[in-house]
Amino acid sequence: MHELLIDKLCNALLPDAEPSGVLPGLVSGTVHRAREQLGGLWVGGRVKASSDALTFTANGMNAALHTGLGPVHIPLSTVRSVRREFGWLTGIVVVEHARGEFRFRCFGAANVARVLSSHVPGT
Repeated sequence: MHELLIDKLCNALLPDAEPSGVLPGLVSGTVHRAREQLGGLWVGGRVKASSDALTFTANGMNAALHTGLGPVHIPLSTVRSVRREFGWLTGIVVVEHARGEFRFRCFGAANVARVLSSHVPGT
């Protein structure tokens, strides 16, 4: 069992997330426009990090309201950098890794970024 470093409720920016057919047309159209502007949708769930990987899973409500929500699994050995960016109310943690970038927002983002960065090889 790997040491659990982080376990936080968060919202993650997921490029493949799409609104499901549950949303009314007007709301769905607004969500589609936001998705295009942001490069994805902010989806609520939980981010966890152990000494070997970072994972994100959507919560039940978001799983019901979206499609394309596979779990995110990023081995820490593939992480190149971790930084915190400004965000209204909650900060944003940006994880750059071998396959791209993963963004999530949570309370205490500066501390989450610091702890995660301290466990990334070579940073």
